[in-house]
Amino acid sequence: MRKAVIIGLAIVLSIPVFGRSIQSNKQADKTPPTKLPRLVEPALINTHGGNNLHGPITHHVNRDSEFSSVLIDSSLNGYGAYNPTPNPLAYALDEGYIAVYRQYQGSYEDGFTAGYIGASQSEDGEEWFSEQTLNTSYPTGEEEPTLPTATGTPQGRYPSAGFVPDGAPTAIWNEYTNTGQGGGQYGGYPLYAYDSEGIGEFSTWSNTYHLNNGCGTLPCDPPDLWNGNATVNGGDGSPILTGIYSGWSDSPSAYYWISSSYHYDGYFIMNDPYVIASDGDLDDNDDPLWYDGGGYTSSPDYHINEEGIGYMGLISYTYMSDTESPKLHTFFYKHTDNHGETWSSDEGFNNTGYNYISDEVMINLSDSLYTMWSENTEDYPDQLWYPWAECDSLDDSGNTITYTCGDSMWFSNVEGPSFLTPGWFFFYDFDMRTDKDGGLHMVTIAIPSVCPDEIGGCDDLDDDGLADTLYNWYWNSAGHYYFYNPDPVDNPDNWTATFLNDFNDTYNADWADSDIPFINSTAGYGPWYYFYPQITLSAEDDSEVMWYASAEGSEFAYNSDSSLYLPGDIDIYMAKSTNLGKDWSELENVTNTPGGIFPDKSLEVGVHLANVANDDEVAVFFQMPDFYNESLPPALGYEDYQNRVYVGLYGNDYEFVGNDGEMGVTPEAFTLSQNFPNPFNPITHIKYDVNMAGLVTMDLFDIRGSKVKSLINESKTVGSHEFAFDGSSISSGVYFYSMTVNGVTQTRKLVLMK
Repeated sequence: MRKAVIIGLAIVLSIPVFGRSIQSNKQADKTPPTKLPRLVEPALINTHGGNNLHGPITHHVNRDSEFSSVLIDSSLNGYGAYNPTPNPLAYALDEGYIAVYRQYQGSYEDGFTAGYIGASQSEDGEEWFSEQTLNTSYPTGEEEPTLPTATGTPQGRYPSAGFVPDGAPTAIWNEYTNTGQGGGQYGGYPLYAYDSEGIGEFSTWSNTYHLNNGCGTLPCDPPDLWNGNATVNGGDGSPILTGIYSGWSDSPSAYYWISSSYHYDGYFIMNDPYVIASDGDLDDNDDPLWYDGGGYTSSPDYHINEEGIGYMGLISYTYMSDTESPKLHTFFYKHTDNHGETWSSDEGFNNTGYNYISDEVMINLSDSLYTMWSENTEDYPDQLWYPWAECDSLDDSGNTITYTCGDSMWFSNVEGPSFLTPGWFFFYDFDMRTDKDGGLHMVTIAIPSVCPDEIGGCDDLDDDGLADTLYNWYWNSAGHYYFYNPDPVDNPDNWTATFLNDFNDTYNADWADSDIPFINSTAGYGPWYYFYPQITLSAEDDSEVMWYASAEGSEFAYNSDSSLYLPGDIDIYMAKSTNLGKDWSELENVTNTPGGIFPDKSLEVGVHLANVANDDEVAVFFQMPDFYNESLPPALGYEDYQNRVYVGLYGNDYEFVGNDGEMGVTPEAFTLSQNFPNPFNPITHIKYDVNMAGLVTMDLFDIRGSKVKSLINESKTVGSHEFAFDGSSISSGVYFYSMTVNGVTQTRKLVLMK
């Protein structure tokens, strides 16, 4: 049996013989979390930040996986890539890469701004060439130092990259201008530039051009466009630039679709922007579409394939979700078949053009997963189980006994236990892709639901398939879930779901007491807002390869003061699918850098996959804060330090294979499984698979990295093996077991609790 921890709450106080109990000293919050408010980075810094000392540069060459990285440049602070909206890395198959980012030109105290836009290019992802300051002039003729901004210097924000075969490398961003330029409160002013030389060492970047045709006459109309989610699509043989921009001055919030109508040698003629989604949307009866005026409605995302088929999606409650289906916080999407020239506008939910993942589908998918976990408790020890789940144990005579071991969740001020029940709360961060056949792939943060049984909350008196009282919290089984529908327009209920990445450790870690600067600069919002998921598709013909990546916490150490676990590091975890997401390789910690002690910490954050990949490898953009150089004091998060900008390449030869109808995977070298149970006292079991006979060694290390003892040092045959570890002779605590087979090492964490 293992322990589950709840963020900000007490850990398990006891584990009864007949079940696993999760206790809390806080009342369950019946109000779901609202979306993160938009954060405003100041244009002018009045304090002196940065002492111009620098920490050591991290070099990523992970011997345990096919991952390496290149430090391509630096940024004065980490804003821009810290949220999932921009697309800072683009790849054109067989041509190369372009990364676009906020570029360091000097410190604030020396009079420099964080608003310069830079670009780096590479043909192979290994040798990179950087271009400086793309935004020192505006289309309206002004140049630095007399730009229409608060400082007269460039104020670039939220940069994205665009690049497709036979196209020009393109940088896309918005400027933080005076209101007389961009209009509205913050003067959002979207621009782009392109390199007419193409990928390579030598660059000739164009002047900047408007994305918003309404900026032909100032101030812009529509005004104040910010935080662009922009990319370049291959189109029907001619590149198409598309994007969704947030209208900051609109109340309720509105989101504008921008697209090009013509392309020539890197230059785009743009269509006029129009509102594609709004927190104030109305349904077919002119009633509000979204609950609470959009307070629970995410920003939209979109993806369009090369044939022009695509989807725009968002996550929300509907206005009538308290009484009418869908009652769950779910995923809505519109469809285009002409590169976004038009979008579905009728049929679907209340004749709005939106299809959605229905309550019935959510119930069936979640129940299917929960039932599988509960019927196979030994195979899924870290997931939540229904209360009827059974486990096997041994009595004093060595006989096998079966007992009920399902989970009970306890809150103070909530009468009686709560239990796992079907349904999820979809969070606000998600990523989506459209495959070549028009199938829709979406990965999001999903949070399990529980119901309080003793007050009747697990009843279903209204017969809607859901428990009458639902609580959501970041329990075990909260994390990144992948959803796929091969034909979401004609068959909107044909969804499958895969639990891709369990974030229990990361969500429930004691970030506030760790030596990692609190990763959210807005008080009251937790780490789930920043560890967002990323997916991308291979661009090779007839490929079914997909890639997944996310940053998450690692190197956890138990904190007796808070009864939670302290995170020591943030690393990048990645996986691969070869059958359009039906099956995935085991997650790998691809960066696996040592956490260190502040300020000598190596954190990989701001993770973004390239727009496309190939079958063999994928490129990933990320940043690493230099904690010696605080650029926005007092720093509230890692974005408030100077950040180094990296691009990494991850390869994986995983392939899902089937033999005589049996599905199985062929690991690259060997597979080391998580010990079960975990935590344990005093016996736990460790399973591992060996694909090539040879010497197998396994050592146990304490939290400081000191070797405690050798566990295995002998030759093993090809096949599956199991090792029983007896921790009677060592103290309670967090340990790591590390196995090496044929020169390849894998490491896992175990927790001994006596």
